[in-house]
Amino acid sequence: MSKTPPKLTLMDIANRAGVSRSLASLALRGDPGVNPDKRARILKIAEELNYTPDLSARRLASGGTRTIGVLLSDILNPFTASVAKSIDASAREKGYEVLLSLEGHSDPAAEKAIQSLVAQRVAGLILIGSPESTAAIERIGRHLPVVYFGRHLSNERIDSVSNDDHLGASLIVRHLIELGHRNIVHIDGGPYAGSQRRREAYCAAMEAEGLVPKVYSGRHTLDGGVEAMDAILAQKPRPTAIFASNDLEALGVLSRLLKEGISVPQDVAVVGYDDIPFAESETMSLTTVRQPIQYMASQSLDILLSRMQKPDEPAMHVLIAPSLVIRRTTVQSEQGGEKEKIRSKTL
Repeated sequence: MSKTPPKLTLMDIANRAGVSRSLASLALRGDPGVNPDKRARILKIAEELNYTPDLSARRLASGGTRTIGVLLSDILNPFTASVAKSIDASAREKGYEVLLSLEGHSDPAAEKAIQSLVAQRVAGLILIGSPESTAAIERIGRHLPVVYFGRHLSNERIDSVSNDDHLGASLIVRHLIELGHRNIVHIDGGPYAGSQRRREAYCAAMEAEGLVPKVYSGRHTLDGGVEAMDAILAQKPRPTAIFASNDLEALGVLSRLLKEGISVPQDVAVVGYDDIPFAESETMSLTTVRQPIQYMASQSLDILLSRMQKPDEPAMHVLIAPSLVIRRTTVQSEQGGEKEKIRSKTL
């Protein structure tokens, strides 16, 4: 008894034509935004293979689905949670629903979660800090429109939106040097989004001032800050200023310093990155770099919607300037005056 041959899918057409599934779909629907040569090739392949489109899928692709998938690297990080909240708000304003996945804690988990989102017919994806591998990101981009939030992918074919980590880190080092600090150490964020550019900028800014950069391994977590601080306290002489790669790390640093009875900022100044809600609390009053989350989230959604309509356009890489917010972990209140000061976005 002969088996029924498997039904030809839109992905089969896309693979044969060497294009993404979304581009093949737009070409078959006659979308004017598709390059004429590519549209002709896709239509020819579909005709040669006698492709019959799935009508239910076509209804979804042509507007029946207005759902965006969002993948988070770490829901326990207040910054990524705030980004997801802002994306959701922007999407709803534009008539889209958001399907959220919290499984981006590792690359294998992220790819599995994305497969689940694709199976639920999301129209596009916004990836917040996950996966880490650029090869994995590009594989995802072959199947549907994708925007990566939090890392500047200037050499990749995937749209990205991020703050200027190089500028942010440079503002921090300049601020600490202006306060008279020379022994400034940096706790990096490991493989997490933005970590590499912040580390590179810190080293470059220190060397430009004739100072020796000292980098300690960390993670974008509270425990990462505590563990790095243990290593720092074991060294002599103790640094007078610490630049943590994000605010959660900085919180771990502050906790460890408090346990040791070390005063901030009198003995050691501390700076974070992100400006999470806790950072401006009276308890923390953390000097940090503020990323304009709402604007960045809105930009991410706008780029994704544009990519869904024009999949053949060149990739967009949006870099947004952050600002330094000066609080009591670097400047004592009698010196700082008002509760916080926002430093210019340029050096």
